[in-house]
Amino acid sequence: MSNTPPSVTSPPWGPNAKRAVTLSMVVLLYLFARRIDKNIWGTITVTLVLAYLLTPVVAIFERRLVWIKSFGQRRALSVVLTWLLVFGLMALFIGLIVPATVTQLRAFADDLPTLLEDTEADLRSVLSRPIKIGSQTYVPWDELEKAFTQQNGDSPESSLTATLQDWVLSLADSALGLVGGAVSFLFTLFFVLVMLFYLMRDGPVFVDYLVCSAPESYQGDVRRMLHELGLIWNAYLRGQLMLCLVIALATYCAALILGLPQPLLLGLLAGLLEFIPNLGPAISQVPALLFAFTTDSATIPGLEAGLPYAIVVSVTYMSIQQLEAMFLVPRILGRSLDLHPFVVLVSILIGADLAGVLGLILAAPMVATLRLFGRYLRGKLLDEEVFPALPAYTTQHHGFIFRLMRFFLNKRFPVQNDDGPDRLPAGPIEQAGSGRTGSF
Repeated sequence: MSNTPPSVTSPPWGPNAKRAVTLSMVVLLYLFARRIDKNIWGTITVTLVLAYLLTPVVAIFERRLVWIKSFGQRRALSVVLTWLLVFGLMALFIGLIVPATVTQLRAFADDLPTLLEDTEADLRSVLSRPIKIGSQTYVPWDELEKAFTQQNGDSPESSLTATLQDWVLSLADSALGLVGGAVSFLFTLFFVLVMLFYLMRDGPVFVDYLVCSAPESYQGDVRRMLHELGLIWNAYLRGQLMLCLVIALATYCAALILGLPQPLLLGLLAGLLEFIPNLGPAISQVPALLFAFTTDSATIPGLEAGLPYAIVVSVTYMSIQQLEAMFLVPRILGRSLDLHPFVVLVSILIGADLAGVLGLILAAPMVATLRLFGRYLRGKLLDEEVFPALPAYTTQHHGFIFRLMRFFLNKRFPVQNDDGPDRLPAGPIEQAGSGRTGSF
């Protein structure tokens, strides 16, 4: 038998066959995606986001290691150096911030029973006033206590304070169940680190493959879409990180000035909730208002617990958010998302229902991404200009942190190629066009 394959002329597929195969593949991919657990999608998403955030740092190191001739070795060493930098910053954060945060959390846990009792006393004083409805007179506090008594089976511990304390203790008991998931977490973390290494090392290959896999006449569209996607996700993710740091620091300073308890805890909470558009800043006020209603100011004489103190705290929080919206958001985020607040809130609700906390955080950029693809499809279907009134891509602009890192790295590892010492790493379009990609 001959090892030479027979010569065969394969006939081309007709339009109907192409449509049927394409539709079948889309349906099969959708059914396959539906079978995958949400946790797996969450792990993949977190890995992609981390790789995207760290890729510019890898590009900085890669440009300082030009004396390594092999691209694979240079890229791998850049990834390792990036990991060492990230782990070093994490260790510094843990050493400086975590002990103080744990101390303030313990102080908050110790003060919690007193806070609950003070809250009950304030509620009692307000709700104990009789309300006359028609010929009947009601005391809201008495009705509230009757409801708690019926719920707890006429137990003598059925007061509001006891109920709230039991609820807090039940949360603490449920937190102990997290220990059982430690092994699963470490297993997932190992896979995330491995996937992250390959994504950061071979990200340029993925981008080149994505561009080259498109028909030649559409490769320009792919590069332009990659650029637009980069604007959306770069502005949101890296911009939100900057805003989180600024809001956390501003809230910490404001809490110190106002004399609120646990200012570091309030600052960290405000910074973390900044990732949730529109809704997060409002939620971050709740613990500060609780402190204002139940404790006196430690720094401002005469500012006692109660409504005036709470108004001062609320106005301070809103002032921080307004200053952020007027000065920081236009400079850091720009108009890359340009979503109406109603659309953002609806997307947050849908994202939280579909993907939990991760969907809550990434809802806004996902909607902006879907809008980008929708505009592209609409332009193609209606024979309109797909990218109207958009300037040609020239270079990539980076923020303060990126320029600061470049300054110190230029001092320590000067660039030794022909691009010049002030040359920034190439953006996604010029990288994809030149075959030297450093972002994806």
